[in-house]
Amino acid sequence: MNRKFDANENFELLKNERNIAGRAMYEKRPSQEVKVQIYPDKSVSPAKFIPNQSMPGTFRAHPTTIAAMRSDLFANMYDEAFEELSAIITCSSCKTQVDQQFWKFCPYCEAPFPKNHG
Repeated sequence: MNRKFDANENFELLKNERNIAGRAMYEKRPSQEVKVQIYPDKSVSPAKFIPNQSMPGTFRAHPTTIAAMRSDLFANMYDEAFEELSAIITCSSCKTQVDQQFWKFCPYCEAPFPKNHG
């Protein structure tokens, strides 16, 4: 694919999709508000989120994983749209497959994503 990956552009296209009855296929507002608290923990493997046993309802993640997360991810995405916008790439550095819609850089090895990828 020659085009640069743009989750926001893809999401805008999906928001306008209609089903056979002419109704919107995706909700324009979240069906519920969810707050997620993630705390740094260097003992957690990269790109993993572990439920925090000492504070139910929160998660632990490696600091690199937290830094690699797209900060606007949950603000722009609702319900089924995550699956529709997947952009699986193979990191050129560590060769791990990652979904580029969730990360600013590789959460495993911290390598930047290629500019022309996606």
